[in-house]
Amino acid sequence: MNDSVKRLELAEFVDGETVRFVRDYPHPVERVWNALTRPAEIRVWFVPFTKLETCVGGNYAIAAPGGNAFTGTLTEFEPPRVINFNGLTRFELFESEGGCRMVVTLKRWPNGWSPLQLAGFHAQFDQLELHLNGTSKETIEKTVDTWRHVFPAYELLVQRNVTAGRKVHHRVHFGPNLSALSDGSEPVLDQVLRVLRENPGIKIELDGHCDDPCSMEQSVKLARDRMAAVSRYLEAQGVAADRIMTIGGSNNLHRLVPSDTEEGRAFNRRVDLRPIY
Repeated sequence: MNDSVKRLELAEFVDGETVRFVRDYPHPVERVWNALTRPAEIRVWFVPFTKLETCVGGNYAIAAPGGNAFTGTLTEFEPPRVINFNGLTRFELFESEGGCRMVVTLKRWPNGWSPLQLAGFHAQFDQLELHLNGTSKETIEKTVDTWRHVFPAYELLVQRNVTAGRKVHHRVHFGPNLSALSDGSEPVLDQVLRVLRENPGIKIELDGHCDDPCSMEQSVKLARDRMAAVSRYLEAQGVAADRIMTIGGSNNLHRLVPSDTEEGRAFNRRVDLRPIY
């Protein structure tokens, strides 16, 4: 990893509904503010905004796989200090002796606390530091893989603060370019069924992954087909369809282990099942 991104400041749970990140950057508040609010900059280190109206009540849109978009409004906008996306993601900047302190407050999402999403935010704040230092987007994308290294720590944080020690993720794995459930899937899925039967008020989120040598379009389809196979199994065992939430399909973007061996590729070909506590 680049020498300028060495720290591992984990977020902390303020309570079951709130997570807080704190980062210090050796740059003026105005410089960091520009990186938070100018679409041409924010696309480099954060997410691909296709629309961002910088005022209270302003609309924003973020490009998503498959041509979809996440949309929302700004609930706070106080240049150059505070910007709040939909009441769920709030950035606040403070002057500090060395430059700027950024405090990011996340509120619980409708799909609960995902260690993968928290690790993703962590990596994006590393990317912001590189961007502020003048690093190109291409170099940032090749350099920062922090999320994979901190993912186990965030999984543990969620387990300690949200799930009362219960398992956060269950995983089933697939053969190369296959969407049919493998022979080893049933015991894992039966564990999930027990959780859902013991907790009739909770839902389950499925996130499909693909690690096969194919195009982006093919990999997204394969990831979705894998989620569909898992959904069919759960529904056949009596789980109501409205208790199963699916993500659009993460294709090859979220490899938990390196994919330079067949063992690594086999592990990354998966569907993650996350009970939403």
